[in-house]
This record gives sequence, structure tokens and C-alpha cells, in this order.
Amino acid sequence: MKQYDLVLKNGNVITMDKELNKAKWIAVKNHKIAAIGNDDSSPQNAAKIIDLKGKTVLPGLSDCHSHVLSAGLYLSAVNMSEVRSIEQVLDIIERECRQRKDDSWVFCVNYVDQLIEEKRFPDRWELDKVSHGHKIMIFSASMHSCAVSTDALPICEVPEDYPGVLKKNGKVTGVFNSDESAILANANVLGSLPENILWQYILDASKEASKNGLTGIHALVGGLVAGNVDLHLILKRRKEVPVDIIPFFQTWDVNDALDLGLPRVGGCLTLDGAAFEHTMANFEEYVDEPALRGVLYHTDQEVYDFVSAAHKAGIQCTMHAVGERAIDQLLWTYHRVFYEQGKKDLRHRMEHFCLPNKSQIEKAVDLGIILSMQPSFTYLWDDKDNSMFANVLGKERADRIDPYNKVIDAGGIVCGGSDSPVSKMEPLKHIAHCVNGSNPVRNISLIDALKMYTINAAFASNTEKTKGSIEVGKDADFTIINIDPFKHVDKQSIYDMQVEYTILEGEIKYQRSVANI
Repeated sequence: MKQYDLVLKNGNVITMDKELNKAKWIAVKNHKIAAIGNDDSSPQNAAKIIDLKGKTVLPGLSDCHSHVLSAGLYLSAVNMSEVRSIEQVLDIIERECRQRKDDSWVFCVNYVDQLIEEKRFPDRWELDKVSHGHKIMIFSASMHSCAVSTDALPICEVPEDYPGVLKKNGKVTGVFNSDESAILANANVLGSLPENILWQYILDASKEASKNGLTGIHALVGGLVAGNVDLHLILKRRKEVPVDIIPFFQTWDVNDALDLGLPRVGGCLTLDGAAFEHTMANFEEYVDEPALRGVLYHTDQEVYDFVSAAHKAGIQCTMHAVGERAIDQLLWTYHRVFYEQGKKDLRHRMEHFCLPNKSQIEKAVDLGIILSMQPSFTYLWDDKDNSMFANVLGKERADRIDPYNKVIDAGGIVCGGSDSPVSKMEPLKHIAHCVNGSNPVRNISLIDALKMYTINAAFASNTEKTKGSIEVGKDADFTIINIDPFKHVDKQSIYDMQVEYTILEGEIKYQRSVANI
């Protein structure tokens, strides 16, 4: 009988333990890390030995904010990120509709109306002309607005008097541009699809995540699919996917999570919206829409009732807060609940925390709130020479977006995610961006960037005893990459990191083809 199930030898092992030790080999037994060494005498009595030939081993990476079902849908949807006019949009959709031989939905994604010449979505009458019998739904890049064709409207089941329901000459246009209407439309459309299709989306997203080096996903599920079908599918079948899915149940009723025995509740329970829809709740007006400063969707009492119930029940909670006013609302709710009930080690979080001011950063750190942030936002939309955030917020506030460096300097804990499908689950690219982003105002050290996706991610899900670092006794979760990132910190080549293997609990879930290794 072999002493070990797997040995990784001749590697550059970055353990991410408290001492930031390095090693050369790892031995795995029964899905756990059984031994680690920094010498050249790696164990030979193993069922499988992989000679890494100097490749770098990281603890398995986690994405701490993913809408996993929608992420899978996006993989097969029509990409609208490059379109620049309504005419182009309609041409692309018509080509897609014409080539479909069935009556399936045509989903279009990554739509940014600020990049469109007409600065809007196509309405349902325009979509009807190119649909050829297909139902059409266009998702904005932020997922906070959408547009549908006429025959999709009954499935959306959005009341005409809901916020964000756009009308023309008194008639509903099929465009929903606020969270209340867009999220309801999204939930009802996805909830109308067969379970086998919904599960395939989850499976596809999980496979893509593993391919990109992820061993874990903090999945924001429920709420965005009618009947919470995505949550129940994951709870029933999550052992079938190649990543460890940790579900965050997006419900305002804490008892719903307790009834399922879940230790956490919340997720993208939106206190405000998003910048490009002008629903992100700021203290000051938008530069391109001076009459607006965003929207708070819920009263202080509603937010308090949710947080207070979760804290009293002893489970972790989290909510979506992007702009300063939403951040303030949630911070002071946590402050009140802690004052009334006392602090507990529940690891409460805040999702996004995009535009905090200095005092809010200090308040979050003082309260011990874990900040789940998405470096992909500034990777996509805050290029130094072409900032889309500056177009709506101005340069000063654009530079303040996602200040993970200031949070870390203040002693805060940041975990990293993609908000997929808003952006792809590409942790290596986002780590590189944190270290060597084109706009250096928020750049951080490589160690701090790695922590966001490893040990901090584990702490943020209360799994740091088994995950997040390479230590004896922990789960054998590894992301193996082609280069040593510490040799590329100040170079553009840090973006050349590629996944060679993704290993979950000692089992290889992804391996680059032999031709490419």
C-alpha cells in the first residue's frame, strides 16, 4: 500500500501560512496535506508523483463573489461588449436568431448603454423586428438593468408601476433600468427554464472556474432565480462539480436560511444599484447626470431587521453596498446591532464597498467587517487613460473606487471576487491587476493580493482551519501556475500567469494539455 496518494515535487510552493514559508514538495493522503518539505528528498512511495519542474504552487484560489448560475448562462450567450450602436445590436441579434433552428431564448450579455451611440437599450418593438420567433433578453454588464422582446414580457411578470419600468407614450418598452424591475425580470425568466438547463449553467460555470485555477466559489444564490431553484440544485448536487461551492442564500428572511441549516445568509441584497445605471447611492451627484445621486432601495429599519435577526441567530450575513450612502447605511446598522447584542465572531461582510470615504474605511475596520471587493471592476472600467468610471463619477471619485490598498493599510480584511458574470472568474488576471494595475492609485503588494484569494477568502467563509494556506492537515487544494509571480511583480509579464493544474482535495480537476505544458 502506498504511503501517499499524491506527491508534488520540485515545485516552488508558496504556502501562505503565517510565516509565509516556502517549500519544494507536498505529500497528500486521504484528500489532506500529509507532509510538506523544503529539501530535495521528496517521498517516492506514492500512488501518483508529479514533477513540477519548478512551477509555482499556490493554495487553491477562491472567488468570493460569484453569481454562478448566471455566470454559466453568460458562457453561451451573445457578447455585446464591442457593439457601439443600436443598429449593430440589432444586426448581431438577428444573425443569432436566424441561425437558431429551435425556439430557444436568445440571451445577450455585457451590454453597456454608455458605449452605445444612442445611450440606451433597444426597446421591445425594435427587438421584435429581428427576433424571428425567439424570445430575447439583453443583460447589462452590471446585471442591474435589462431589456426584453414583447413575447418575453409576460414571463418577466414585472408590474407596470415598478421602479425602472421604462415607458414610451404610456406603453412599457421592455427596458428595466433599476434593481427592483431588472432583478424581478431576471428571476422570473431564469425560473421559467427547465432544471436541467439551469444545472448545466451551474456545471459549465464550475468547469470554467476550475480551468481558471479556482478551487472554491462563494456562490450568491437564490433571489435571482424564481423559486430559488439554483440554491436547491447546488445543495443537492454540489459534489458533482469540480469546485467547492459555498452558498450564500440571497433572502431577506433569515428563517429561510435557518430552515435549511445554512450558516450564512445574504449576498447581493442590494441596498443601492450600480454606477453606470446611476443607481449607486452617492453623497454627491453624477457628473453626467447632475440631477441624480443614486438610490437607496431599503429603509434603515428594513436593513436593521435583517442584520439584527442574522446576528441574533448566530449566522453570518452580508449585503450589497456600492456607493457612500449605502455603505453608510450598512455600517451604522452593524454598529447598532453590535451595540445592542455585542460582537460575535460571525464574520459579517459587505459586498463591493466600492466608493467608501476615509471615515467609512476606518469604521469598517473598527467593526471588523470583512470587505468582499472585486478588482475586476477597475480592471475593466478604470484604465488610466480611459476610465469609464470617470465618465460618470469624475476623476477624483474614479480614483477612489475600490481602495483595497487603503483598507489593507488601515488593518482591514479584504477578500477578492469577480462578481461573475459581471466579469469573468479569472483570479490570476485580477491578482496581477491588484499588483500592477494601469491606474496605480490602488495597487498593493503581491502578498496582499494573494491573501485576498486564499487565506482571507477562507477567513471570509469561516473555513480557514481547512483551507486558504498550504499546511499539514488542511485540504489538499492547490492552484499550480507556470511562473513565479514574485519574479514579475514590477513587470507586465505578471499578467502571463497561467494555470497548469487545479487540484481539489488531492484530485486533479483541471490540467493543461500536454502540448501546452
